[in-house]
Amino acid sequence: MDENAQDPNVLHLSRFGLTIFLAVIVLLPIAMLIFLWVSLPAKAENGLQVSLLIKNVADDQPALILTNESDEPLRNIGISLNDAFHFYNKTALEPGKELTVALRNFARKGGIPFSPDDHILTEVGVYAKLPNNSRGVFEVKSEKLLEDLQKAPARPSKPELPSEP
Repeated sequence: MDENAQDPNVLHLSRFGLTIFLAVIVLLPIAMLIFLWVSLPAKAENGLQVSLLIKNVADDQPALILTNESDEPLRNIGISLNDAFHFYNKTALEPGKELTVALRNFARKGGIPFSPDDHILTEVGVYAKLPNNSRGVFEVKSEKLLEDLQKAPARPSKPELPSEP
């Protein structure tokens, strides 16, 4: 029998067929991931029932006042200003209680403190551990956030229910 002869019962791919096969093997998973990313809804994080207010406290220094408006204590509270200056509180914040933190106590990881004179406050994020061990999130963004928080407390927005006709 000839060594170069091919068995007619065995399938062989041409170069073009092999190229198409490999392209499908690579592109199919990528296309499936893109489809899932576009079609699935975003995961909603648990909202925190807190309010934020900025007042001048001792020595006329501005401070952030965080009030727990939920029925459960909040633990491991992390607060970030402009997603760069951070404050962490390990003690639990009981329902109805306030946590007052001077803005100068927020610092970058390198130790640079937040100064309202040098930095424009545009974003505040509050993160805490809920009793069911999930993470709760509350975020406020505005171009004039410092002024807004001095005028009125920021509260979580309640979803509006559709009115029945």
